Amino acid sequence: MRTSPAILLTSVASAYGHVVITSVIGANGVTTTGFGVTNNTLRTGTTEQPFQLDTSVLKNLKDDPCGATLQGGSINIATALADAVSQGGGILPSLSTNGTVSMTLHQVNADGGGPFTAMVNTDATGATWVPATVLVQAPGTNGILHGGPANVPFSAQIPPGTTCTGGTDKATCLIRINNGGTNNTLSLAQGAGPFGGCVAVTQANAAVAVSSGAAAGTTATGATTGKTKAGNAAAKAAKAAAKATNGAKVKRPRFASRHFFPTLESRDEAVENFRRDRVLADITYLAARGELTADLIDEIKTATGTAIDIPIDNLAGQDDSADLGGNSTTAAGAVLTLQQAVNLKKAVQDAIATALTILSSGGTVVAQNAQNINDTNAANAAADAAFQDGSLTSINLGNAGVGFFETAVVDSLLGPLATITQVEAAAATVTGATPTSVTDTAVAASVTDTAAAAATNAAAATAGKTTKTGKKATKNRQN
Repeated sequence: MRTSPAILLTSVASAYGHVVITSVIGANGVTTTGFGVTNNTLRTGTTEQPFQLDTSVLKNLKDDPCGATLQGGSINIATALADAVSQGGGILPSLSTNGTVSMTLHQVNADGGGPFTAMVNTDATGATWVPATVLVQAPGTNGILHGGPANVPFSAQIPPGTTCTGGTDKATCLIRINNGGTNNTLSLAQGAGPFGGCVAVTQANAAVAVSSGAAAGTTATGATTGKTKAGNAAAKAAKAAAKATNGAKVKRPRFASRHFFPTLESRDEAVENFRRDRVLADITYLAARGELTADLIDEIKTATGTAIDIPIDNLAGQDDSADLGGNSTTAAGAVLTLQQAVNLKKAVQDAIATALTILSSGGTVVAQNAQNINDTNAANAAADAAFQDGSLTSINLGNAGVGFFETAVVDSLLGPLATITQVEAAAATVTGATPTSVTDTAVAASVTDTAAAAATNAAAATAGKTTKTGKKATKNRQN
């Protein structure tokens, strides 16, 4: 699916990933959520507002051992623990006899990727932590994930011999997962994050739960073994259906020997045509999935690499739009020296190149069980439309690593580029105003499909919205 430049203009500053622990599944059958996670946060899009409101940001583990969220601010461990107990009907999810617990992670997008590390706090205060073992890892490379949102399994195991002593049952531990920090120093996610969060588990009745589960498994196995005639008939029917389906598949062509072609050249041409068609089909498939192609990566690296020069040069006192060129200007009191500006530009360019390389590498970086990209784009467009009409406003209670930028300062650093926005271009398109330049024409044309998508999906956003209070949406974008 092709994304218009207008969508990129509005979402590039806010389409960050993050991750939340949507379920903690105990051996005793009790299920709760991670600390700070709420049921009223939408899970269908990727942008900060409103899809990341309950994401735990682990930016200051000294003051906030379990992180902070946009929606709730700093997570109070005692309050979150009591909420978890309430979710479980008075009981927390239990560890298995070997100290393991399973979770489901909702990887919103981009920087909600793995690998994650795990730690355990035995007294449920969050004061001291020791490493735990990750048994089932979430997909991602250097904290980056392509293709979210997605829900994936994750499990961890506390060290052998660990005794949980916290909570009202005096058998509660906290487990915290993290896709950054000292154990994930190569993670790009720790720029805006890192992300993860805490869960509460108990050792109480763990042995009973596991034995009950084993008995249930035995019963299930026995039921399966004792097949009935009806079950056999159903199995045969399923097998026949599968055979019919396989028979309907298009088999890979086999090319005849040269004796069936007038010349060897004609046979080679047929083979080449087949390979070319396969390549074109692969390209179409990748484009439909929104994969980054080599030429697109190169273009993005080039465009962003030169675009970042403008604000950084301004910090060094050089106006790149000056008549005689940026290097002819040297404003007094510049924030950066010329060498610092050069170093910063190179560091930012390399960080962008690294992120793009990871996103395009495939393998474990690709989300598992991901939502359809068209649904994600529609959800993001609907949310943006809701912000534009004022039916949805931003939430940021602080301490979640999200600051409010100073619009006037940002605009001054960007110069004329600050005036090229989706809002202005969309207004020109809707009112029928005639663009005054080639650039305006291109931008105005590109937002036509965005305006249509926003109108189509506004109802969806309104139906799922939660009334928000706080700062203006345009000044609350995660970085």
